[in-house]
Parts: sequence; C-alpha cells; structure tokens
Amino acid sequence: MRVRASTRWGPALTIVVLVAAVFGRTAWNGFVDFDDPAYITENPHVRAGLTVETILWAFSTGHQSNWHPLTWISHALDVTLFGVNPAGHHLVSAALHAASAVLLLLALLRMTGAPLRSAAVAALFAVHPLHVESVAWAAERKDVLSTAFGMGCLLVYAHHAQRPSPGMRRLLLALFALGLMAKPMLVTLPFVLLLLDAWPLRRWELGWSLPPAALVREKIPLFLLAAASSVVTWTVQARGGSVAALDVVPLLLRLQNAAIAYVGYLADTFYPVELGVLYPYGTAIASWKVAGACVVVAALTAATWASRRSAPYLLVGWLWYLGTLVPVIGVVQVGVQSHADRYAYVPLIGIFLMIAWGLYDLLGAVAARRTIFASWMALVVTACALLAWRQAGYWRDSEALFTRTLAVTEGNYVIESNFGGTLAREGRLDKAMSHLEAARRIRPGYAPGLSNIGVVLLRQGRAVEAIPLFRDALRFKPTHLEAWLNLGNALEKTGDLDGAAAAYREAERLAPGEPAISALARAAARSRPARAARSPEVPNATPEALASYTRANELRDRGRLAEAETQYREAIRLDPGCAEFHNNLGSLLGRQGRLDEAVAEIAKAVERKPGLTAAHINLGIVLAMRGDDEAAATQFAEVLRLDPWDVTAHSNLGVLRARQGRRDEAIAHFDAVLRIEPGNADASRALAELKARP
Repeated sequence: MRVRASTRWGPALTIVVLVAAVFGRTAWNGFVDFDDPAYITENPHVRAGLTVETILWAFSTGHQSNWHPLTWISHALDVTLFGVNPAGHHLVSAALHAASAVLLLLALLRMTGAPLRSAAVAALFAVHPLHVESVAWAAERKDVLSTAFGMGCLLVYAHHAQRPSPGMRRLLLALFALGLMAKPMLVTLPFVLLLLDAWPLRRWELGWSLPPAALVREKIPLFLLAAASSVVTWTVQARGGSVAALDVVPLLLRLQNAAIAYVGYLADTFYPVELGVLYPYGTAIASWKVAGACVVVAALTAATWASRRSAPYLLVGWLWYLGTLVPVIGVVQVGVQSHADRYAYVPLIGIFLMIAWGLYDLLGAVAARRTIFASWMALVVTACALLAWRQAGYWRDSEALFTRTLAVTEGNYVIESNFGGTLAREGRLDKAMSHLEAARRIRPGYAPGLSNIGVVLLRQGRAVEAIPLFRDALRFKPTHLEAWLNLGNALEKTGDLDGAAAAYREAERLAPGEPAISALARAAARSRPARAARSPEVPNATPEALASYTRANELRDRGRLAEAETQYREAIRLDPGCAEFHNNLGSLLGRQGRLDEAVAEIAKAVERKPGLTAAHINLGIVLAMRGDDEAAATQFAEVLRLDPWDVTAHSNLGVLRARQGRRDEAIAHFDAVLRIEPGNADASRALAELKARP
C-alpha cells in the first residue's frame, strides 16, 4: 500500500533522533567484562581487524559456541575502523538498531498504510528498555545485526506480496541467509511471514484453514535455510558444551520456566524497571506460579483466537510473540540464564502491534481519535525513552553493570562470580574474594566461580592452595577452558612441569587453532623458566630504572598487571635504551591481549639488542597469538641462528609447523628438542602424535 513520502520519512527521522537521544550516551560507555573480552578485546582474530585470515576464521570457527560469521566480521571491521575504542563499537550497534526500527516502520507502512500505528510500533521498538541490552552490550552485536537483516526481509516481503517477482524472492532469500549468519534466532522468520500473509496482507483467512499451499510453497527455500541453520547451531553449541544436559536442568523445570518466562517478558514490557544482565535458574519454581502463568498464556491465546475475525492483529501479534520466543524459551537450554532481556528484542514487536492497533480500535468513532492516540503513544514512548536512557547508563562499565544486576536479582551466583573475576583482574583481591565466596555459598559446584577463587589465590602467591580449586572446577565442568589454563599455570609455578604440560594440552584440545591459548606461550614458559625476560637483574641499567623494573616484575608475579605496567613504563622513561625493559613490558601487554602494543614494544627491544634471544622468543609468541605464523617463525629461526641449542625456539617452531600441516619440519624440530633434552615429555608426545598421522 503506497503512502506519501512525507508520511514515511518524517516518522523515520523522528525514530533516528529518538535512538540517538537514548543510545548516544553509550559512546561514553566502555566494554564490560562479560563476553566482550571473548568477542572483542581479548580475541586475537577480531583484534587483527578485517583481514582475509579473519574472514576465513569467521566462517570456520565455532568460538563462543556459535556459528555467526557475519557477527565476527562486523566486530573485526569495527576494529579496523575504530581500533579497540569502545565508542565506535557502541555507536555502530546503535546505528544498526536505528536502521532496524526504520525498516520496521517502512515495512508496516507498506503492508498496512497506517502511518500513526506503524510509527507507534517502530518507536516502541526503538526505545523500549528491554532492548537496551541488545544495543548497549557490544558483544550482542549479533542481535542488532541479524535483526537489521530481518527487518529488511519484512520490507522486501511487503513489496513481494503486492508485486511478486523472482528478483524480490532472491533478495528476500539473500537477506534471510545473511541474517542467519549474524544470529540464528531469525529461524522463525518464515512462520512470521505466514502470519503476515493472514494480517495485514490478507493473502489467506487466519484461523479458518491452513495457509494455502502456494503460500507455503513459496517459503520452502526459507524453511530449508532455517532448518540448516538450526542443525548447525545445535551442533556447534553441543560441541562447545553450551547445551545443558537434562540432569543439569531437568525437562520439567525447563517447561515450568518457559511458562514463567512468557509471562515475565510481558510483565517487563509494561513495567521495565528492574532489569539486569543475567537472571539465573533457581532450583525450583513454586507450583502456583507455574499454574498462574499457564492460565495467563491460555487465556490470552483463547481471547486472541476469539477475536480473529474482528481484530486479527491481536492473534497475529500474540502468535508472533509466542512463536519468535520458541528458539530461546529454554526448552533446549543454552547457558545458565532462565531468561534474558535480549531474547525479547524481536518477539516484542508482536506485542507492540497488539498495543498500537488495539488502542487505536478502542477509541472507535471518537472524533479526535488520531489526536488522542498520538498523544497517548507520545507519552508512552517518552516514558520508555527515559527508562531506556537510564538503563543504558548501567552499561557504562563492568562494576556499574554487575552492581545493578546484583541489586535487582537474588541468588545470582553467575554475576557474583563474574564480578569477582573482574575485580581480581584489577588487583582488588579482597573485594574479589568476597563476591567469589558469595557465589560459592549460592552454588558450590559452579565451575567458573571455583576457578576464579583459584585465580585470586594464584595472584596472592598461593599456587598450592589454588590447584585443588581448579581441579574441583574441572570435576564439575571438564570442558572449562579457563580452568585448564589456570591449572597449568598453577602447576607450572609449583614446579610440576609434566602436569602443567598435560593441562595446557587439554586446553589446546578444547580450542584447537586458537593462537591466544595455544601451547606456544606455555611451551616457552616451561622450557625457559629462568630466561632473561624473567630475571630482575638487568646489566647496564641505571639504579633508579632498575629499581622500577624490579618492582614491576614483583607486581607482575602477584597479578597486579596495571601497576606493573606503570613501573615498566617508569623504568623505560628513566632508561629508554634498555632492551630488557621494553621486552618485559611487551610480554606483559601480550598477556593482556594487547597484541599490537606488545609487538611494538618487543620490536624496540630487538632493535636495541638484536642478540637478546628472550626478546625474539617473546616477539614470536605474540606474533603467533596475533595469527602471524610466518613472522613468528622468523623470530624463532633467528633465536636458533644465535643459539642452535635453544629448546624453546625448537619447541615453538615444532608447534607452529605442526599447526600449519608441515609435518616433516615439525618432526625435525621436536627431534632436535629430544637430542638436547632426551627426557622432554612434551616433545616425545608431540613426536608420537605427528608420526602417527598419515
């Protein structure tokens, strides 16, 4: 249905201004210590920017138990454009959200020809507080990106329904495929299009019969894509250990929670004031709550069904809400959350349709119906915008977000654990331990919490006490990657190099091909525990600079990395020509995932002292973490030129060549290790594995 250009672009501009007013403040927000490190700040593939290697990785990885290559590419493009400055990342997400709202407006205008009601739905979508999580959380780029493609599908379908053409069908299929490659929650779109066929497109009569065969047949390619995406998603999430087993979250509890969640999202739609980043499962749900929720869902379903002829938008909106929540309602449980604000991002469009068209019809034949409706909706949208603006402020940093979430939820062992881990990384160990102990009291068997307590003990120099905690974490969750890495680190500190090697190998098995957690750095640490990079004594340094350098090493070993960095930089200021200072600062930056900065610092060490083998080793390790395997190999080869008996360089080259499939070269390097150190267990195992390959 055609409408005037002013009817389209006036409301569209208003929506863009609304989004800018609400979400513009996220430009001053930082990243948060909840998925943002894995998606952006500590992900070497993303931090490398948009390269051919990153694109190939994006399409081949199941990292974070998801296959969403366009999301990875989007993050990498942001890094190329803005670096790791969070402002750019947040503003791109806000722009994608605004685009989705405008596309939704245009699609509804095309399908209904109702400017006021279409604008009301789009405006509610744009500024509802439940949507803050999807927009303000950098790691949730997948939500806003996939939805932008989804709303594009609605607009294309609106044109196709009125003027069918092969070109529109191909464009619809392409947009749907792109949306699925950003986030698979879009799998319900073909069912949504069938609902829209009933109302407002009126291509079949809702409720009297099944959709005509022709309408179903035209969507078969979409259904096939949705099925393929579902299979891939299930496979990747199951392999990644994200799908909860029935003995962890029983089926009855899942079904009870699903009923509660359907009503809970509705309640939050109308009273969105106590929102957090995560709502964990409880151990049981009161029967009366489940019964009440079932009654509410059944009553609303019956009421909308009864009104299917007089008000078909009510049934369409309700079925939109029920249906699009199915992939995330928890029957197939992924993660530990009982529900999540971001899951309502697309489903609430159905409720907004019911509100806008329902209120408009309630006014009936009132003379000033349009004015009254516009005034009501302006008040509602303004209230939502103010609440959303406030909610976006809670995402300014990890501490604000976690503090708010703990204030509005009960028994939140997940956030207690995450908060403790964040504080530990900042060196605030006493406060970290209080949150971690709270997490353990609530859920004694929560693996990440136990692992984080171990990290605090490790940073306090209590490696022997930390080891049992890492082992307990792995007993509860054998696939917990960080616990394996932490266990290896703790065993290494106590001198159990064989145990450490075994832990690191298990970590690499769980995340094959991930440079940042490869055995490369670990092999170097195990083989040369006393190399120059770890020595507090540096020749030819001024006494003042050496004092700062010594303090930096002590702070680093206690896990106080920010303070250590300050001291290293002070040492460099006092004596900028000392290669060892640059080397150790670069190694510290590499540990924090700041790979480009690390490469720059260690390169200065190599420039100032080309014969410093520790600097070549560290530069090779950081380059390998960044994915620059050949550049890393050049550094290790230089070490062997300087010292042909260097075990670390041979080991690292062996790992590199094995990863690249260059079997013979890898075997030669591990053979060299065994000639130098006949009892080297790592080299023996690696050699056996390589020789067993065809």
